[in-house]
Amino acid sequence: MELFCLLGLAAPSYAQDMQHPASGYLDVALKFGVDVTHTKVGQEFQAEALETWIINDCTLPQGARVYGKVVSATRHTKSSPDSKLGLLIESIDCQGHPRTPFSLHILEVIFPDSRNPVSSALPRNADRDGSMGTGPDESIMGSGARTDSETRIGQVVGEGGMRLEIAEGPNFADVVHSDKRNVNLLTGTRLVLGTKEMIPADQQLHLHAVEQGP
Repeated sequence: MELFCLLGLAAPSYAQDMQHPASGYLDVALKFGVDVTHTKVGQEFQAEALETWIINDCTLPQGARVYGKVVSATRHTKSSPDSKLGLLIESIDCQGHPRTPFSLHILEVIFPDSRNPVSSALPRNADRDGSMGTGPDESIMGSGARTDSETRIGQVVGEGGMRLEIAEGPNFADVVHSDKRNVNLLTGTRLVLGTKEMIPADQQLHLHAVEQGP
Protein backbone atom coordinates (compact mmCIF):
# COMPACT_ATOMS: atom_id res chain seq x y z
CA MET A 1 0.00 0.00 0.00
CA GLU A 2 2.82 2.39 0.82
CA LEU A 3 4.44 1.78 -2.56
CA PHE A 4 1.14 2.41 -4.31
CA CYS A 5 0.72 5.73 -2.52
CA LEU A 6 4.24 6.83 -3.41
CA LEU A 7 3.67 6.03 -7.05
CA GLY A 8 0.36 7.83 -7.00
CA LEU A 9 2.02 10.96 -5.67
CA ALA A 10 4.89 10.81 -8.14
CA ALA A 11 2.85 10.62 -11.34
CA PRO A 12 1.59 14.25 -11.42
CA SER A 13 5.16 15.56 -11.11
CA TYR A 14 6.25 14.21 -14.52
CA ALA A 15 5.06 17.24 -16.50
CA GLN A 16 5.88 19.78 -13.80
CA ASP A 17 9.40 19.07 -12.51
CA MET A 18 11.74 20.60 -15.06
CA GLN A 19 14.80 20.08 -12.86
CA HIS A 20 15.29 16.95 -14.97
CA PRO A 21 14.86 18.08 -18.60
CA ALA A 22 13.54 15.67 -21.21
CA SER A 23 16.09 13.92 -23.41
CA GLY A 24 15.18 16.05 -26.40
CA TYR A 25 11.89 16.32 -28.21
CA LEU A 26 9.82 13.14 -28.39
CA ASP A 27 9.57 11.78 -31.94
CA VAL A 28 6.58 9.48 -32.54
CA ALA A 29 4.76 7.99 -35.52
CA LEU A 30 1.01 7.51 -35.84
CA LYS A 31 -0.03 3.87 -35.63
CA PHE A 32 -3.09 4.60 -37.74
CA GLY A 33 -4.08 7.59 -39.84
CA VAL A 34 -6.41 10.31 -38.59
CA ASP A 35 -8.74 11.78 -41.24
CA VAL A 36 -11.33 14.49 -40.53
CA THR A 37 -13.75 12.84 -42.96
CA HIS A 38 -13.84 9.63 -40.91
CA THR A 39 -12.83 10.47 -37.34
CA LYS A 40 -15.16 11.60 -34.57
CA VAL A 41 -14.60 13.99 -31.69
CA GLY A 42 -13.52 11.96 -28.67
CA GLN A 43 -11.95 9.19 -30.74
CA GLU A 44 -8.60 7.93 -29.46
CA PHE A 45 -5.45 7.87 -31.56
CA GLN A 46 -2.13 6.22 -30.79
CA ALA A 47 1.47 6.85 -31.77
CA GLU A 48 4.67 4.90 -31.22
CA ALA A 49 7.93 6.29 -29.84
CA LEU A 50 10.67 6.09 -32.46
CA GLU A 51 13.41 6.10 -29.83
CA THR A 52 13.74 6.03 -26.04
CA TRP A 53 12.70 9.27 -24.34
CA ILE A 54 13.37 10.24 -20.73
CA ILE A 55 11.95 12.99 -18.54
CA ASN A 56 12.12 13.09 -14.74
CA ASP A 57 11.34 9.56 -13.45
CA CYS A 58 9.60 8.49 -16.65
CA THR A 59 11.35 6.41 -19.29
CA LEU A 60 9.42 5.89 -22.50
CA PRO A 61 11.10 2.98 -24.34
CA GLN A 62 11.39 2.86 -28.10
CA GLY A 63 8.16 1.39 -29.44
CA ALA A 64 6.09 2.46 -26.41
CA ARG A 65 2.72 4.05 -26.99
CA VAL A 66 1.57 7.64 -26.73
CA TYR A 67 -2.19 8.22 -26.45
CA GLY A 68 -4.37 11.14 -27.44
CA LYS A 69 -7.85 12.02 -28.58
CA VAL A 70 -9.49 14.03 -31.33
CA VAL A 71 -11.07 17.18 -29.88
CA SER A 72 -12.20 18.84 -33.12
CA ALA A 73 -12.71 17.78 -36.74
CA THR A 74 -13.93 20.20 -39.39
CA ARG A 75 -14.28 19.26 -43.06
CA HIS A 76 -13.22 21.39 -46.00
CA THR A 77 -16.14 22.87 -47.96
CA LYS A 78 -16.48 25.63 -50.55
CA SER A 79 -18.28 27.88 -48.12
CA SER A 80 -15.95 27.04 -45.21
CA PRO A 81 -12.60 26.00 -46.71
CA ASP A 82 -10.59 25.84 -43.45
CA SER A 83 -10.43 22.16 -42.50
CA LYS A 84 -9.27 21.60 -38.91
CA LEU A 85 -8.08 18.60 -36.92
CA GLY A 86 -7.56 19.17 -33.20
CA LEU A 87 -5.41 16.61 -31.36
CA LEU A 88 -4.81 16.43 -27.61
CA ILE A 89 -1.99 14.28 -26.19
CA GLU A 90 -3.15 12.83 -22.86
CA SER A 91 -0.92 9.98 -21.67
CA ILE A 92 2.18 7.92 -22.37
CA ASP A 93 3.39 4.43 -21.50
CA CYS A 94 6.19 5.18 -19.05
CA GLN A 95 8.21 2.03 -18.34
CA GLY A 96 6.31 0.16 -15.62
CA HIS A 97 3.51 2.75 -15.57
CA PRO A 98 1.22 2.42 -18.62
CA ARG A 99 -1.01 5.32 -19.62
CA THR A 100 0.63 7.80 -17.27
CA PRO A 101 -1.22 11.14 -17.60
CA PHE A 102 1.15 13.52 -19.34
CA SER A 103 0.59 16.84 -21.06
CA LEU A 104 2.53 17.16 -24.32
CA HIS A 105 2.14 19.40 -27.35
CA ILE A 106 2.57 18.63 -31.02
CA LEU A 107 5.38 20.95 -32.12
CA GLU A 108 5.90 19.73 -35.68
CA VAL A 109 4.19 17.37 -38.14
CA ILE A 110 6.19 15.43 -40.76
CA PHE A 111 4.41 13.43 -43.45
CA PRO A 112 5.84 9.96 -44.21
CA ASP A 113 7.10 10.78 -47.71
CA SER A 114 8.80 14.02 -46.66
CA ARG A 115 12.38 14.35 -47.89
CA ASN A 116 13.25 16.59 -44.95
CA PRO A 117 14.03 14.27 -42.00
CA VAL A 118 13.03 15.72 -38.64
CA SER A 119 16.41 14.76 -37.23
CA SER A 120 18.00 17.56 -39.22
CA ALA A 121 15.69 20.16 -37.71
CA LEU A 122 15.10 19.32 -34.07
CA PRO A 123 17.44 17.95 -31.36
CA ARG A 124 16.79 14.50 -29.94
CA ASN A 125 19.40 13.32 -27.40
CA ALA A 126 20.57 14.67 -24.09
CA ASP A 127 24.21 15.04 -23.13
CA ARG A 128 25.71 12.46 -20.78
CA ASP A 129 24.96 14.66 -17.78
CA GLY A 130 21.27 14.70 -18.73
CA SER A 131 21.25 18.29 -20.01
CA MET A 132 20.24 19.25 -23.51
CA GLY A 133 22.91 20.29 -25.96
CA THR A 134 20.33 21.95 -28.20
CA GLY A 135 16.81 23.25 -27.87
CA PRO A 136 14.59 26.33 -28.02
CA ASP A 137 15.06 27.51 -24.42
CA GLU A 138 18.34 27.17 -22.52
CA SER A 139 16.63 27.50 -19.13
CA ILE A 140 14.62 24.37 -19.92
CA MET A 141 16.66 22.45 -22.47
CA GLY A 142 20.20 23.26 -21.31
CA SER A 143 23.04 25.32 -22.72
CA GLY A 144 23.82 25.79 -26.41
CA ALA A 145 20.17 25.97 -27.46
CA ARG A 146 19.25 26.29 -31.11
CA THR A 147 17.62 29.52 -32.20
CA ASP A 148 14.00 29.41 -33.34
CA SER A 149 15.12 30.07 -36.92
CA GLU A 150 17.05 26.79 -36.90
CA THR A 151 14.02 24.68 -36.00
CA ARG A 152 10.67 24.04 -37.65
CA ILE A 153 8.46 24.26 -34.60
CA GLY A 154 4.90 25.04 -35.65
CA GLN A 155 5.31 23.70 -39.18
CA VAL A 156 3.83 20.86 -41.23
CA VAL A 157 6.58 19.31 -43.38
CA GLY A 158 5.89 17.40 -46.58
CA GLU A 159 2.32 18.52 -47.23
CA GLY A 160 1.75 21.92 -48.82
CA GLY A 161 -1.13 24.08 -47.69
CA MET A 162 -1.23 22.80 -44.11
CA ARG A 163 -0.23 24.65 -40.97
CA LEU A 164 -0.01 23.84 -37.26
CA GLU A 165 -1.37 26.02 -34.46
CA ILE A 166 0.04 25.01 -31.08
CA ALA A 167 -2.46 25.03 -28.16
CA GLU A 168 -5.17 26.65 -30.29
CA GLY A 169 -7.91 24.10 -29.64
CA PRO A 170 -10.05 23.02 -26.67
CA ASN A 171 -7.98 22.26 -23.55
CA PHE A 172 -4.94 23.68 -25.39
CA ALA A 173 -5.09 20.98 -28.04
CA ASP A 174 -2.91 21.45 -31.12
CA VAL A 175 -4.72 22.05 -34.39
CA VAL A 176 -3.69 21.18 -37.95
CA HIS A 177 -5.31 23.41 -40.60
CA SER A 178 -5.72 23.17 -44.36
CA ASP A 179 -7.64 25.60 -46.57
CA LYS A 180 -7.10 23.45 -49.68
CA ARG A 181 -8.32 19.99 -48.66
CA ASN A 182 -9.51 17.90 -45.74
CA VAL A 183 -6.83 17.35 -43.13
CA ASN A 184 -5.67 13.74 -43.30
CA LEU A 185 -2.68 12.59 -41.25
CA LEU A 186 -1.51 9.34 -42.81
CA THR A 187 -0.39 6.22 -40.99
CA GLY A 188 3.26 6.74 -40.12
CA THR A 189 3.00 10.53 -39.97
CA ARG A 190 5.62 11.71 -37.48
CA LEU A 191 4.70 14.03 -34.64
CA VAL A 192 7.39 15.92 -32.76
CA LEU A 193 6.19 16.31 -29.17
CA GLY A 194 7.37 18.44 -26.27
CA THR A 195 6.25 19.94 -22.99
CA LYS A 196 4.83 23.43 -22.69
CA GLU A 197 8.23 24.65 -21.47
CA MET A 198 9.82 23.54 -24.76
CA ILE A 199 7.62 25.82 -26.86
CA PRO A 200 9.39 29.03 -27.93
CA ALA A 201 7.78 32.19 -26.54
CA ASP A 202 6.57 33.37 -29.95
CA GLN A 203 4.67 30.08 -30.40
CA GLN A 204 2.78 30.40 -27.10
CA LEU A 205 0.29 33.00 -28.31
CA HIS A 206 -2.79 30.90 -27.55
CA LEU A 207 -1.50 29.98 -24.08
CA HIS A 208 -0.76 33.59 -23.22
CA ALA A 209 -4.16 34.77 -24.48
CA VAL A 210 -5.91 32.57 -21.92
CA GLU A 211 -3.52 33.47 -19.12
CA GLN A 212 -3.98 37.20 -19.69
CA GLY A 213 -7.75 36.94 -19.81
CA PRO A 214 -10.13 39.55 -21.24
